Amino acid sequence: MSAVTYTDKIVRTSKTDSSAKKGFFARFLEAVVAARQEQAEREYARYVEIHGRDPVA
Repeated sequence: MSAVTYTDKIVRTSKTDSSAKKGFFARFLEAVVAARQEQAEREYARYVEIHGRDPVA
């Protein structure tokens, strides 16, 4: 059995000192990875909504 949690709201945490030390490209890469992950989650949820089943299970 598997469970998937999907939310429409993006949860952001407050900035910490370690994030202030990261360079431009490190922050850019993190933003790209986060955006792609959110896109994958949206597409997965849409697939389940349309087809009514989990393709992984």
